[in-house]
Amino acid sequence: MTRIRAALVAVLVPLLTATGCVVASSSGSDPLVASAPAPQSAPAGGAEAPAEEQIARAVFDRVNAEREARGLEPVAWNDALATVARHWSTEMADTGQFQHQDIRALLQGDELSGFRAVGENIFTATGPVPAGTIHSGWMRSDGHRANVLNPGWDRLGVGVFCAPDGSVWATQEFGRTAGSERPAVASTTPPAEPITRPDDDGPTC
Repeated sequence: MTRIRAALVAVLVPLLTATGCVVASSSGSDPLVASAPAPQSAPAGGAEAPAEEQIARAVFDRVNAEREARGLEPVAWNDALATVARHWSTEMADTGQFQHQDIRALLQGDELSGFRAVGENIFTATGPVPAGTIHSGWMRSDGHRANVLNPGWDRLGVGVFCAPDGSVWATQEFGRTAGSERPAVASTTPPAEPITRPDDDGPTC
């Protein structure tokens, strides 16, 4: 039987298990923070792409479908966030530790220069599951949904790792860029319904 776990952390600065939300941010007045990263194109995620890329693209598209349905601005893809997400999914698989990374330290480093805030959702399942299962698991959990539908985020990277033992590990890294004109990152939890993309379908490992 495939077991599924999900958790989130937001840094402002199924058996499905969700943990609490952690938030961290950098100072908005630091003159040394680089300018905001420009929007980037999400990976094509076509049939010829690796399964992990297909899943990441499908999850990204589902996030923006949910945001559009609720009158929120979409998030743009960011390669740096995606790299962080992919590395963390791989790290969790390698160590077998389902936990959040130190997002506050990450935000203060050079890798995410130009970001004022970062939010993280994580997911794992013991066997192959489609992108829709990952997405719907996050959407049915209050804290994870708060990240997916947070009006303050303007960038997103998704990283998926299909482990040799058949398990699946996924990470979403949401970001708020320096100088963003989006509303402040919210601490409220949006209602569960309606979920625009609830189906357990899409690409899988």
